[in-house]
Parts: sequence; C-alpha cells; structure tokens
Amino acid sequence: MADLFLGIDGGGSKTRALLADGSGTILGAGVAGSSNHQSVGFASAAEALRQAIAEAFRCAALAPEAVAAACFGLAGVDRPADRALFEAWIAEQKIAGRYVVVNDAELVLAAGTPDGWGLALICGTGSICYGRTAAGRTDRAGGWGHILGDEGSGYDIALQALRLATQTIDGRAEAHAILRAILDHWGLTGADQLLDVVYRPETTRAQLAALAGPVVALAEEGDPYAAAILDRAVRELARLIGAVARKLELLRPPVALGGGLMGASRYLRQRLPLQAGVELGPLTYVDDPARGGLVIARRLLEGPTQLSDGGIP
Repeated sequence: MADLFLGIDGGGSKTRALLADGSGTILGAGVAGSSNHQSVGFASAAEALRQAIAEAFRCAALAPEAVAAACFGLAGVDRPADRALFEAWIAEQKIAGRYVVVNDAELVLAAGTPDGWGLALICGTGSICYGRTAAGRTDRAGGWGHILGDEGSGYDIALQALRLATQTIDGRAEAHAILRAILDHWGLTGADQLLDVVYRPETTRAQLAALAGPVVALAEEGDPYAAAILDRAVRELARLIGAVARKLELLRPPVALGGGLMGASRYLRQRLPLQAGVELGPLTYVDDPARGGLVIARRLLEGPTQLSDGGIP
C-alpha cells in the first residue's frame, strides 16, 4: 500500500476528496456531485465517490492506487446497513488498506474540536447534530432526511421561502422581497414559472436548498420575513444541539460547525449559542470537513480506534 491517506466528505450537495502523504501534506483534491445515497441512489453516490477520488489522484499527478487508510464521511449513512453497502463497494474497488465509513458529522467533529469530543452541527442541504464524550460515548439528533426532518437546513429554509413566495402571489403574505429574490435566483420572468422549476423531475434537493443563500442575504439586510425564517431555523438547530448535549451530559462542550449554509450565514452562527438552552464551549467553523477525514484515516494506523474499520485482506 502507498503511504497515502484519503479523507472524503460526501454531502448532499457535493463530494470532496483529499489525498495526503504520510506527513499530512495534501497532495491533491477532487470534487464531484452528491454522494448521499438516500437522495441520489447508491449507484450515483458510488460514481461521485469514484470521480472525486480519481480527480484527487490526477491533481496530485499520481496514478490511482490503494492508499494506506481512508475515511469516508458520508451524509445519509446512519445505520449499519448503510455502512455495509459502502464498505462492500470500497473493498471491491480496493481503495484502501484500512478504511472506515462514518456519518459526515464525524468529520466535522474530528476537524473542529481540540480533542475529538464535543458536538458537531451540520447545516447545509440537510441538518444533523452528532456528539461524542471524552470517554467515547456517542449520540445524535436530526439527520432524518427532508421528509421526516432536516429542520433548520438549507432545504427547510428554501421550502419556507417558497411557501411565503406563493402566499405573496396569492395575496396571503407580503414577502415581496423573498419572491423577487427567488425569481432572480432562477432567472425567471414570471411567478407562474415557479411550478415548472420546483416540480420538474430533474430539480434536485440541493438546487432547491441553494435558495437559502438569498434568504440569508435578505435576513442580514433586515427583511422581516427572511429574518423570521432564519430565526425559526436557529431555534430548530439549537434544539438539535441541546438534545444531544443533554443526552450525553456534556458540560460546556466545544462545538464544531459544518455545512455550506452555516459557513455562509453570520446570522445563524451569532444567534445559535443564545438559543441552545445549554452552556456551550467555543464554536469553530470547519470549512473543509474532508480534513477531518484525514485525521480519522491516520488514526486507523496509529492503534486502536473508537471507530470500526475494514480493509483489504
């Protein structure tokens, strides 16, 4: 096996792979589409992973080969059956000597907390909070997907905005700035075109969730309707944090924040600690969770790990 490591962050919007050498120096990076198999299906998720890894090797000017260790942090991987599906694929592809498949929130925790314990909150296309105690006990809240959960996420914010937009068209609301922002975002000339965009089969959840960006911008400019949507999102995200902190009995835990929406919104980051209902330690935004994957991958070769791992026989 080459003395190389892979850290992969597979989310609802995109997949990012980092290739590093034994000293931790990043040699190459690759990006592909979503690898959340709950959203795009396993075949598309696996193809996104393959493309991101291949691009990382190309970026490093290296021929693809099995690395020493790899960590796959994937959105939508919450049950043993989910992990087994990807573990079988990784073994078949002979990607790494040792490997582990975890939920993508674990990457954020590894990259954004000093000692690998505390809370990780992801707010991007979806939302989830994951926690770990110093003794290794774990728990989570959220991550139920866009039908059963994802409260406070980009997708959730987008739905609230779209509903306000259609209510404004009807005369049931006065959210004209939100309606204009949505039409401008998609380059639409008339409100009647909304149905065509939202309901066409090729429109993805990630594309809908991208509407959260204009809503955040309006909230930060003082638009009351956008601010109300963001305030609701903050409350929902704070409930996730509070639930996990209480279940794990964490006192002033460090909090690692991840997800594109969390990074883009100062509004969310500033208000979140005030709503959590528990005392929190320092908050750190992780702009590249794949680096947390490299941290976990290296741990696989450094001795016993709290994470289960597989490998090439």
